[in-house]
Amino acid sequence: MPTRWVGIDEAGYGPNLGPLVMTAVVAVSQDNRPPEFWSDLAATVDRAGGAIEKLWVDDSKKIHKPGTGRDRLETTCLAAAAEISGGRVPVTLGDLVAVFGAGSLQDAEVSPWLDAGDPVLTPRSFSMPRPFSSDSWRIETIRTVVLGPARFNAGLDRFNSNKAKVHFEAFADLIKHIWNLGIDGAVTHVRGDKHGGRHYYYEPLLNVFPDAWIDRGPEGPDLSRYTIRERGRQLQLSLMPRADSGDGLVALASIVSKAIREYWMDVFNAHWCSRLPDLKPTAGYPVDAVRFRQAIEPDCKRRGLETSVWWRAK
Repeated sequence: MPTRWVGIDEAGYGPNLGPLVMTAVVAVSQDNRPPEFWSDLAATVDRAGGAIEKLWVDDSKKIHKPGTGRDRLETTCLAAAAEISGGRVPVTLGDLVAVFGAGSLQDAEVSPWLDAGDPVLTPRSFSMPRPFSSDSWRIETIRTVVLGPARFNAGLDRFNSNKAKVHFEAFADLIKHIWNLGIDGAVTHVRGDKHGGRHYYYEPLLNVFPDAWIDRGPEGPDLSRYTIRERGRQLQLSLMPRADSGDGLVALASIVSKAIREYWMDVFNAHWCSRLPDLKPTAGYPVDAVRFRQAIEPDCKRRGLETSVWWRAK
């Protein structure tokens, strides 16, 4: 019986501008051995700062730093998209969002900022066939949730301004999708980063899986683990700090999430910088986000753009 191995990570939990993006990378192996990502894919993949002819897979913050690494981030993201779409490299942002199951540009809340249609991505060619498949496992699918400012704020309204619950709701969307894949009976192992330092996930998991049996494992700073069982399905969830440094599937999820957020912010910045030529782009994080808000707010008011559609309240 095949086994599933899943890595989940996000980008954009802290900013006031732009989306929260969360991704699950799902691999299938023909045995119970977990993917040894960097050793199994040594011919095509390396860590950040490694061989330039290979794809870099690592914590996205190690690859993309201010002023450098954006091209490496994009190349790995687009190669991952090609991996799950029969070798076809997405050519527009709409293509990319759709390949990862995140819906349309309207669903991702990019549409209000589009001035010139669906953005064309920088073409990439990949000489290496199937760079993310080994002899014993392959990537089955990649699923992304893009939570734009309006949806993020709507979540805050539902959860009494509890930002952690909005984050967990995006996580729940992915974990339910993965749970549904397990209807074939394959045991599933999910790994991801801790959610804002939280150690206890049992109660929110009960709300996601009300009809399942959940075994609680260790719950502490180093690891929180749960086993979910129901009607022949079994999913083991392990959440730990810095998972993207030790698990290649989590690292690839980090890269996809970060790249999509960067593309989203490109559109947002281009829209506003074209209207306000002296305005400098922003990454959307606190402090600089306030500077950007003060610059665009008068124009937003003139155009009737509600603050909730572009500014995340927390």
